[in-house]
Amino acid sequence: MSEFIINDKRDEYGDWQTNLPLAISICEHIKSQGVRPQVIIEPTCGQGNFIVAALLTFNTIEDVYGIEIYKPYLDVLNGKLQKLGKSLDNINFHFYHENIFDFDFNQITENTKGRVVLAIGNPPWVTNSKLSEIGSDNLPIKTNFKKVKGVEAITGKGNFDIAEYICIQLIEKFSAENVYFAFLLKNSVIKNLVYEQKTGKASLSAISQYNIDAQKEFNVSVSAALLTMHLFGGHERCCRVFDFYTKNLLYSFGWVKDKFVANVDNYVKTQIIDGVSPFIWRSGLKHDCSKVMELSKDNGQYVNALGEIVDIEDDVIYPLIKSSDVKGEVISHTRKYVIVTQHNTNEDTKLMKEKYPKAYQYLINHAGYLDNRKSIIYKDRPRFCMFGIGDYTFKKHKVIISGLYKQTNFALVSDINGKTAVCDDTCYMLGFDDYDVAWLTLRILNSMPVQDFVNSICFYDAKRAINKDLLMRINFLPAINLLDSNTLDLTKDGYERATKNIIQHSNAVMAQQYIDI
Repeated sequence: MSEFIINDKRDEYGDWQTNLPLAISICEHIKSQGVRPQVIIEPTCGQGNFIVAALLTFNTIEDVYGIEIYKPYLDVLNGKLQKLGKSLDNINFHFYHENIFDFDFNQITENTKGRVVLAIGNPPWVTNSKLSEIGSDNLPIKTNFKKVKGVEAITGKGNFDIAEYICIQLIEKFSAENVYFAFLLKNSVIKNLVYEQKTGKASLSAISQYNIDAQKEFNVSVSAALLTMHLFGGHERCCRVFDFYTKNLLYSFGWVKDKFVANVDNYVKTQIIDGVSPFIWRSGLKHDCSKVMELSKDNGQYVNALGEIVDIEDDVIYPLIKSSDVKGEVISHTRKYVIVTQHNTNEDTKLMKEKYPKAYQYLINHAGYLDNRKSIIYKDRPRFCMFGIGDYTFKKHKVIISGLYKQTNFALVSDINGKTAVCDDTCYMLGFDDYDVAWLTLRILNSMPVQDFVNSICFYDAKRAINKDLLMRINFLPAINLLDSNTLDLTKDGYERATKNIIQHSNAVMAQQYIDI
């Protein structure tokens, strides 16, 4: 009998077994909050350390329910219970060797009415996209669970964690019961559950997140925590965050009126900046074929990642800014270059054949790489096309921020060696023709008030902490009056012209909002 899911199945089951000392520590914490459960439910019980920990901690348990898809784990759990002996004689155990996605919770809810229930555990730390990628059949019924549509689903917003799905199913099934929740989850899942509190569908109270050291506890590099809450008697819209080991309060996140924020206290101090950006933030070029499309320079010659010397027309080669290049306030050089095949996403790339014959032949020679790009965004578009490209791509001056790193430094890049610099799709950018407008925009974004505001709404444990939604919330006008021409190193005329430009753009945004209403 194997105690562990074999390694090539671990990703499929999202299997990160909780060690018994951590499970006991969690149960003791729950007990210290005054919870005395009569019923224990663990939806993916694994080897049962949470069930064992609950039995060792609480003397009020009457019924235990455990669901597990992997039969050998239930055998291990039964062995552990046998070792506990006669102390369990008055407890009813109900174990189900079933897939949690097919499980009928009605057979449990009938026995929980009027009783204190503790739903506890460590649901799988894996996403539906990951399961689909590895060809798993361990998936929930195909449904638009996140209720996203169109390009949002294509670009990733339709992806969700299996643990999130399980938690929401439990909340819905036990919505009328006196249930306490205690689950180990990725912080991103906890954030999503709190975000859904805006709808008011679930009556959740005492929502708390206790950060754990996942590297220490599970040997994985991910931000994770214990989520505790009470499914009864309230509707809280914020979550308090603690250190699990010290129980010290760190901060709170959640809803402040109609705004979802990462740090409630800090947001309240800077919320005047929360609005709509006067400029539209764009992500950079997406080509999905760095071996062919990205070049380096070696002794004055362009070289691709395949080690080939690339001799093509210089007009299609542009300096490329990647996330790792976004340092300081001004970017003056680059390590990489990129071949640009279009000026907009619908431009016919066959036009390159006559205008840039060497570049077009280079693409033909490497068509095996380019034609095998898997993203659906290239479907029904010109061959060798790119994505995230338009007039904004070729603006002379750009304010750029990395979307990958957990920092909010904005940088300015202008032409490099006489050529327009472009950024890749790991970055977000604003494009300008006027240097003074670009410089003023940069200084506003890097000013203390804006930085404090961004930090108050940025969830740094997210996969991509900086995103377009966040950037579009920055309203420049409240901060602009805190800066003057001397601080910005602009001439008085330059400052006035740049300020006027930003105000005009802001007025246009407000006018459009009025029309939309």
